[in-house]
Amino acid sequence: MKDSLLLRMRQTGWFDVWLFALAAAIVMLAIGTAGVIQYNVQMDKMPAHFNEYQINEALGSLAHARASFLRIGKLALLVSIIGFTLLAISVTLSPKLSRKTKDRLGYLLVGLQYLTAFAVTLVMLFPIYWMVISSLKTSHELLLPVPTLWPHEFQWSNFPNVLQRAPFVRYLFNTLVSTFFIMVGQVVIGVFAAYGFSKGKFVGRDILFMLVLGALMVPIQVTFVPIYVMVSRMGWINSFPGLIVPNLVSAYFIFMLRQAFMSVDDSYLDAGRVDGLGRIGTIVHVLAPMNAPTLITVSIITFINGWNSYFWPKMVATKDEYRTIAVGVVRLRRTFSGMETANYNEIMAGAVMAIIPIVLLFLVLQKYIMTGMSKAAMK
Repeated sequence: MKDSLLLRMRQTGWFDVWLFALAAAIVMLAIGTAGVIQYNVQMDKMPAHFNEYQINEALGSLAHARASFLRIGKLALLVSIIGFTLLAISVTLSPKLSRKTKDRLGYLLVGLQYLTAFAVTLVMLFPIYWMVISSLKTSHELLLPVPTLWPHEFQWSNFPNVLQRAPFVRYLFNTLVSTFFIMVGQVVIGVFAAYGFSKGKFVGRDILFMLVLGALMVPIQVTFVPIYVMVSRMGWINSFPGLIVPNLVSAYFIFMLRQAFMSVDDSYLDAGRVDGLGRIGTIVHVLAPMNAPTLITVSIITFINGWNSYFWPKMVATKDEYRTIAVGVVRLRRTFSGMETANYNEIMAGAVMAIIPIVLLFLVLQKYIMTGMSKAAMK
C-alpha cells in the first residue's frame, strides 16, 4: 500500500516540487551546520582581548551566514513537509471524492500554480524593475537608508547626462559591429561544422565531435591567457579583430545545429544532389530551410551573448574607441570620481539603455527561441 501511495505521489507534478524543496532544505541545513561548527571552532581559538568588531572580522564567511542558512533550511524543510503531507492526503482521498469535489480541487491547484508562477516572475523581474526606477531617481534619493519603491521626482535628465559623460553612442556602435560579425561567424562556421559532423562521412568524425564537446567543459579563464597572448602578438589589442575573431566559433552551437541536422532524413539530401546541388547548395537550399527555427534561435542567442559580453572586451579594449556597451556602463562610474556622491542613478540609466535592444529583440522573436530550443532538445 505504501509503495502504491508513493507511486501515485510520484506521478503528480507536485512531487518533484516538494522533492526539490526538501533537497534545498538539506543543503541549506548542511551549510548552516558547517557554519555553526566553524563558528564554535573559531570562537574557541579567539583571543580574549578581541572586541566585537574584531571578532566579526576574524570569523569566516560560513560562520557569519550560519543563522541565515539555518533559517532558510528550516523554512524549506517545513514547506516540503507540509507539501508532502498535503500531497499524500490528496492522493489518498482522491478515489473517494466526487467528481465535483475533484474539479474544485483541480481549480484550487491550478490557482496555486498560477500564484507560484506569478511569485517567481516577480522575484526574477524585480532587479530589472529596480534598475529602471533607480535610473529615474536623484543620486540623493537612491542613497537613502530606507529605499523607495517609486521615485519621488522623475529625473529624465539622467539619460542625456550619460551621453555627455561618456561616448555612449560609440560604445553602442562598437557593440553592434562586433556582435553582428560574431553572430555571422558563429552561424556560418557552426552550420558547416554541424553539416560535417551530422552528414559527413570521414575517418575520426565522432572522435573530433567529442573533442568539440570537450571544449564546452573548458571555461574561458583557462584559455584566456594563451588567446590574449596570441591576440597581443598579432597587434589586435584595441581593434575589432581582437574583439571578434576569438569568438567566431561556439562549440555549443555546433552541437545544437548538429542535433537539428541529424533529424533531416538523408533522402532529402539525395534529392538535392539529383537536382544538381553541391554540398553548399544542399546546406543552403535543403538543411537551412528545414531547420530555420534552430538557425534563428542560434542567431538570436549569439547576438544576445555578444551584446552582453564583458570579460573579453574588457581585456582587449582599453580605449574608448573600441569599448563595448557592457564595459562602457562600468566605465560611467569613473566619470563621476572625486565628487561627493556616486552617480549610481546615471549608471543605472546607462544599463537601461544597454538592455533595451536585447529586451525588444527577445520580445519580438521569443517564439522562434522557444521553438528552436525545443526542436534541438528533442533530437
